[in-house]
Amino acid sequence: MLNEVSVCKIFTFDSAHQLIGHKGKCSNLHGHTYKLEVVLKGRPSTAEGHSDEGFVIDFGDIKTTVKESLIDKLDHSFLAMGNEPILETLIHSGSKVSILSFRTTVENMSCYIAYQLKQAGLPLYSVKLWETPTAWAEVLAEDIPEEGPAYRLYGGCDCE
Repeated sequence: MLNEVSVCKIFTFDSAHQLIGHKGKCSNLHGHTYKLEVVLKGRPSTAEGHSDEGFVIDFGDIKTTVKESLIDKLDHSFLAMGNEPILETLIHSGSKVSILSFRTTVENMSCYIAYQLKQAGLPLYSVKLWETPTAWAEVLAEDIPEEGPAYRLYGGCDCE
């Protein structure tokens, strides 16, 4: 749309997961430092004299929403589908666990994140989630249905 601007805020979080039944080494319990790129798109505010004049959205507001909606839940957590053998031990030990009920591939995680941010009311354009410095998945907000994403049942991660 005419006069729209894209803005991006980058976040990182550390999490562990395990892809049960995966053909490669990602079937082992392991962790990642994820890098999350949140791209928002909209028309900058034209409310003259308002503190947000000229902004699509204040970066501080993006940070607050993403942190409260996602980062606080996912950071330093075991990201679980719910079928991982280690899950019961982690729960009983008091470890931080996020049971997401889907296979925690970077593809599914990017869809989950996009849906959560849309639900939080951000003018989301896309989400790019880096699992390693050389591997990422990206989803456009318009590709996420209002009722939520259809998660993929199979897939892997780049543990290289």
